Amino acid sequence: MPKTTVPLQIQKQLQKETLYGCAICGCPIVEYAQIIPYSETQTFIPENMVALCPFHHHQYRNGDNLSESSLRDAKNNPYNKTHENDSFITQSQDMSVRVGKCKFVNTSRVLVIDDFDIITIKRENEKYLLLDINFFDKLNNLIAIVSDNTWTAEKSNDWSISYKSGSLTIQNQTRKILFEAKIEIDSDNKESHITIKTDGMYYNRAPIKITENEILIDNKEVAIELKGTVLKNYETGISAETF
Repeated sequence: MPKTTVPLQIQKQLQKETLYGCAICGCPIVEYAQIIPYSETQTFIPENMVALCPFHHHQYRNGDNLSESSLRDAKNNPYNKTHENDSFITQSQDMSVRVGKCKFVNTSRVLVIDDFDIITIKRENEKYLLLDINFFDKLNNLIAIVSDNTWTAEKSNDWSISYKSGSLTIQNQTRKILFEAKIEIDSDNKESHITIKTDGMYYNRAPIKITENEILIDNKEVAIELKGTVLKNYETGISAETF
């Protein structure tokens, strides 16, 4: 796996600057673009950088319809500043996550397998959602990482990341991997929650699949006893083991 070389402090500064989304489209999964190429500056200067989703970062690197001036305009007036309702946020008092038929409230470690965090969600400034996701292949090779919404992938061209109005999809069609996180509103109390679905993910060679109704690890349903329950302020949501 390639390692992100932008210092963590600068990453956080750039995310905060764009209100935790791509400066151009608001997608929460981002990389960090050098407005002036690193080869010319040989250093990371926040004033010369901006948080972009992988799609727009690729466009800029390839000179496709994005100029230096357009990036600076986006940096100064990011998408989430003028389209807050489209941001990847939940402003409810509590952070609720639905996985299968389970609901976890204020529980960041959503899915843990063999005591290793596969999916984690937390909030910044009590509303902006930050994801940690580890994508493994069938041979247990780590092929992509989301860390506090920062994207790193072994083969970026194999992945597509799309986002629209609270609905995030990360997909690798070649490997048939799918991750979805969608912000929805509860019909009963009008509070928002995040619904997680996955397919084609792995850990320790065991496939991971999450649907509306069940959570499958190594093709076996887990957390059956938690179906229909609401757990609040737990350290871990779903905890499973592979054999």
